[in-house]
Amino acid sequence: MNDVVNAQMFEALFNQSPSPVSVVRADAPAFTIVAVNDVYVKRSYLNKDQILNKPSFEVYKPWDEASAEQFKLLREGLMQAVYDKQQINLPTLSFEAPAKDGEAGSRSWWQIQISPVLDTAGEVEYLMCVTRNVTEQEQVRKQAEESREKEQELNEELQVINEELAATNEELTSTIEELSYSQERLSRLNNELEERITARTAALTASERRYKTILNTLPQIAWTTTLQGDVSFFNQRWYEYTGLSVEQSKATGWEDVIHPDDLEYSVRTYRDIVATKRPGEYELREKGTDGIYRWHLIRVQPIRNEFGDIEHWIGTATDIDSIKQLQQQKDDFISIASHELKTPITSLKASLQLMDKVKDNPTSDMMPRLILQSRKSIQRVSVLIEDLLNVSRLQQGEVQLNKSTFIVSQLLNACCNPIAIMGKQKIKIDGEVELQVCADEHRIDQVVTNLVNNAVKYAPESEFITLCIEKDFDMVKVSVSDNGPGVSEDKIPHLFDRYYRVDSSGYHASGLGLGLYISAEIIKRHGGEIGVDSKIGKGSTFWFTLPLIEDYD
Repeated sequence: MNDVVNAQMFEALFNQSPSPVSVVRADAPAFTIVAVNDVYVKRSYLNKDQILNKPSFEVYKPWDEASAEQFKLLREGLMQAVYDKQQINLPTLSFEAPAKDGEAGSRSWWQIQISPVLDTAGEVEYLMCVTRNVTEQEQVRKQAEESREKEQELNEELQVINEELAATNEELTSTIEELSYSQERLSRLNNELEERITARTAALTASERRYKTILNTLPQIAWTTTLQGDVSFFNQRWYEYTGLSVEQSKATGWEDVIHPDDLEYSVRTYRDIVATKRPGEYELREKGTDGIYRWHLIRVQPIRNEFGDIEHWIGTATDIDSIKQLQQQKDDFISIASHELKTPITSLKASLQLMDKVKDNPTSDMMPRLILQSRKSIQRVSVLIEDLLNVSRLQQGEVQLNKSTFIVSQLLNACCNPIAIMGKQKIKIDGEVELQVCADEHRIDQVVTNLVNNAVKYAPESEFITLCIEKDFDMVKVSVSDNGPGVSEDKIPHLFDRYYRVDSSGYHASGLGLGLYISAEIIKRHGGEIGVDSKIGKGSTFWFTLPLIEDYD
C-alpha cells in the first residue's frame, strides 16, 4: 500500500514540476526515454507516443553544428553519471527549439541536472534529467558582455581621438594667447576711453557745446540719453557709420541700425543696466552704410553731478567685429580638424576590426595588408593634423611637396580598399592603369580619399563608385563618378571654396568646406586642375589632373 502511495506521490510531483523532467534508461549509448512529465511534452511539441521508449538522441536530433556540439556534451554528461553513480550538473547548454506550426525555431539556453537512480544491486538503472530554462539570464549576461565590449571599444576610440587632438590643443595655445592679448589690449583701450569720457564729462557739465565737441572727436560711436531713455545726442561717428540724417536718427534711430535678432535683447539689457544705476556693457550687431552688420561692444555709463545724482547716461559702441571673427575662426578650426581626422580614423578602425576577426589566424594573407593599411592610416592622420594646423601656410604656398614616382592605379587601389570594405557600394577602377606620375603620394591619397568618401556618402543608392584613369594630352586625369542626386548648377562654382556649405539636398563639402578646399589647393600645387561635372538626378563626376611623368625633371 505504501509503495502505491509513494508511486502516486512521485508521479504527481513528477508531473507538477515547473521544469521539463525526463527519465532515461541507463542503456548507453541509446539512453531510451521511459518517462517524461507534462512540461517536457509541452516544450517538445511532440506527443508521448513519439517520445517514450525511443532512443533520446533519435527523438531529438541536432539541427545544426552548434546543436550537435551541445548534444555531444549532454551525452557525455549521461555517460559520466552512469560511470560515477553521482549527480552531474552540466554547464549551460544552448539548443534550437523545434519548429511549430510553420514557425521558425529559436535558440534557448538550459541547465541540466542528471541524477542516477540505482537498483537494489546498487547499479545505475535510470537517469533522471531535470532541465531548467536559463535563457533570460543568459541573454542578460550576453547583453552585459556586449555593453562592456562596446564601452571598451568606445573608450579606446575616444582615447585615440584625445591623443590626436592633444597636438592640436598645443598648437592652439599660441592662437589663444594672441587672442587673449588682443582682448586685454581692447579692454585696456576701452577702460582708458571710459575713464577719459568720464573725466571729460565731469569737467564739462556746464558747457554742452564743449561736451558734444569732445564726443565728436571719439573714434567710437557715442550718444547720450535722458533719464527717461530718450536719445538726446549722437556724435559724428554715428552719422558716418549709419548714413542716417539727424531727422532719421530722431525718428527711428536704433531700430534701423540694430540687427532684428538683437533688437529685443539690446533694449531689455539697456533697461536692466539703467535700473541698476551702474555702468554696464553688452554686445550687438549694427548695420553700416554698406548694409553689413558688424559686432559692437556697447558700454553704458551714468553721468553724475557734484551731488552724486545721475543727470544723464552716455553710451559708446566699439567695433569688435575682427575679435569676433578671430573667435569664430578658432571654433571653425576645431570643427574642421575633427572632420578631416574622421576619414583616416574610420579607415584605421575598419582595418583593426578586420584584424580582430583574423587575430586567431596570424598567418592569414589579410594580416600583412591590414597592418600596412593601419600604418598608412596613422601616417595620414599625422599629415592631416600638420596640414590643418598650418592651413595658412597652404594658402601662402609655403607647404613643401614630397614628390615620388608611383603608378596612379596602385594608389587608387590602396586608398579605396578600406572604403570599399566599409561601404555597401562597389568601387570599380578602370582606364589606363599603367600611367605614372611624379607627385606627393600622401597628398594625392588625401584628395582621392576625400572624393571617394563624398561619393559613398552622398550617393548611398549608387551601386558602383567608378574611378577612371585616362590620359588627357600631357596630363593624367582621375575621375570619381557616382549615380547620386547630383549638384545644382548654381552651387558648383562654390564647392571648392573654403568653408562652403550647402543644404541637405545637395553635396555638403567636407566639414565646413575644408576637405574640397584643401584638395583643390593640393592639385593646384601640383600644376593640375580640379573640377566637377554634375546634373540633378544624374549623378556627379569629380575629377582632377596631374602632369604626366615625362613632364618632370
